[in-house]
Amino acid sequence: MLSTSTHTTKIVWIVSALLIGFGFTDPERETKVRVAPESEVVISGTTNVNEFTCKYNLEELELPIRLAYDDKAEQIQFSNAKLKLANDCFDCGGKAINKDFRELLQTEEHPQVELRLLYVDPPQPDNQKIGVGMEIKIAGVTRNYETILYCEQQGNICVDGTIPLKLTDFGLEPPRKVLGMIKVHDEIKVQVALRLNEI
Repeated sequence: MLSTSTHTTKIVWIVSALLIGFGFTDPERETKVRVAPESEVVISGTTNVNEFTCKYNLEELELPIRLAYDDKAEQIQFSNAKLKLANDCFDCGGKAINKDFRELLQTEEHPQVELRLLYVDPPQPDNQKIGVGMEIKIAGVTRNYETILYCEQQGNICVDGTIPLKLTDFGLEPPRKVLGMIKVHDEIKVQVALRLNEI
């Protein structure tokens, strides 16, 4: 069963944007995209005393990204639209917090965060809003989500948005530090600001 985001997410996941921006409609089509260096993927959260932000080093991202999809009657199904992010490539701003972040994600056993596009609803003319189904895997636990995507094209494809998640949905216990006085809150956010080019 898919979880449903209760608020409108302003542009959620990179690959879906291609359907509007490049107008893909042929069945069983393959293509490749490249993520521009000015792009960002950030995981952020809060504690009872402050905030933390962990930015992914996109230079470590395996490029280009290969996509394959099938144009169905009601939905466009994707077979391999997956983005793998190595936990070790997130920088939270210091060695200690980097270590805490990697421990939280159980990096030794599960070294990657995975985002996979499952399907999108066919885009309508003059309407940048489409429904999206996606799969997120953290610490070996996979959860499916539905949300709304907005797409903008300005020469390349611009994907900007935030996906709210809960650590406990992935079997992760929000950690406590300093004898339990500092507690990480359950909700985290995956923020995406990507610039894509078809190659």
